[in-house]
Amino acid sequence: MQRRMLTRLLFILSIILSSQLPSAAADTAEVISAAFYPYRAGLPQQSGILPGVVIDQHHWQITEPVLPAELLRLVQAGDFTISIQETTDLPVRPAYIAATAERFQSVMLDGDNRVEHYQGGRPFPQLDTADPRAGEKAAWNFRYRDVPQTLEMRNTMQGVNNAGVIDRQNIGRARTRYGMHRSGEEENDTQWSERGVYMKTSFQLMYPADQEGRMRIFTLYDDDHLSREELNYNPQNRRIRKAHANFLERMGGGRYDVLMEEQPPFFFIGYIHEYQWTYKGEQILLVPGFLKAEQVSYGGKHNWYPSVPWELRRVVVLEATPKGAHPYGKRRFYFDAQTYVLLSFLSFDTTGAVVRLALMVHGHPDSVPGARNVGLPVPLGATWINFTQERAAQFVAGDAACNRADSPRRYELMELLRKGK
Repeated sequence: MQRRMLTRLLFILSIILSSQLPSAAADTAEVISAAFYPYRAGLPQQSGILPGVVIDQHHWQITEPVLPAELLRLVQAGDFTISIQETTDLPVRPAYIAATAERFQSVMLDGDNRVEHYQGGRPFPQLDTADPRAGEKAAWNFRYRDVPQTLEMRNTMQGVNNAGVIDRQNIGRARTRYGMHRSGEEENDTQWSERGVYMKTSFQLMYPADQEGRMRIFTLYDDDHLSREELNYNPQNRRIRKAHANFLERMGGGRYDVLMEEQPPFFFIGYIHEYQWTYKGEQILLVPGFLKAEQVSYGGKHNWYPSVPWELRRVVVLEATPKGAHPYGKRRFYFDAQTYVLLSFLSFDTTGAVVRLALMVHGHPDSVPGARNVGLPVPLGATWINFTQERAAQFVAGDAACNRADSPRRYELMELLRKGK
């Protein structure tokens, strides 16, 4: 399967490149290679950090060049240990790479935080720290990362106190569909494209019992300036309420220290235009690796930390400073340079002190039964550790599946009416 996909990609790229001047073709090939094949010259190396090694507080020194200082202090303190696995080389899908090669040179930013002439692929595969808008471009790369047509899973949110005990929990079923900017054999939804609907997600709560049956349908528009819409159904009064999403509210009615704009399995779907984005460049860092299992577990101090192998990867470092009122003064994001999935982020208060650490876990698609042959990382878990509150919020995915048969009709008002009877 992989050989067939690679052959198809090379064929598509040869057509694209043959239509360009020789120098332009060479430049395009180099940009594509650097963006999607960062390990073509070999996997990253760091002395002492080898597959199978377990790093704890007694020999944290070997991680000093490849861990942010905020995480290094946690390893020093013995809050968690790091087991090492080999770097995973996981290029995104051939159709997405081909779309990037064909179209990225015409994509640009306007003067109002919008992307122009974008039709698929990675909009800005080449970033420059000297470019004052490189941070904004990196944020759009994340928004438009390669994603499946549909993603379905069981979502568990839980709170863990400083005794390591789960003291609150919500369980539901989530379903997401992307309707615009599809590449290859995946099709855009005509009506969604006409309305500018980039993505919709539905969620039905199953636990706790007193909230069972509550439903929500969330609409994310392609235009970053349009308000995000929510349809909410309450089975207790059998009423449907339409509202604009408040991304700065905390999940679960304030039960979890996770902003709505950070909700899983997206980890950031906030308004790009409401932040000042600063591109800090690419680095080789030690980060949670692609898990070769279908479910995540937790351990370490207070059971706050994902029990997953870490690996050396090329990472995009991006800082987001809110332009208006916000619970945090700044966040620093760490995106995987190859796939643009979010691996981790730190939240700071207005004085610059660290308030929270978030670690995201993605499964290798070959190890998640519902995602095999899709070729994309699968969000399996996350933890948001608030050091000032001495507690964590955690996400655990179950029964994750990509590209199951689905219909746009399942994300409309009639779906709430049908299921709410």
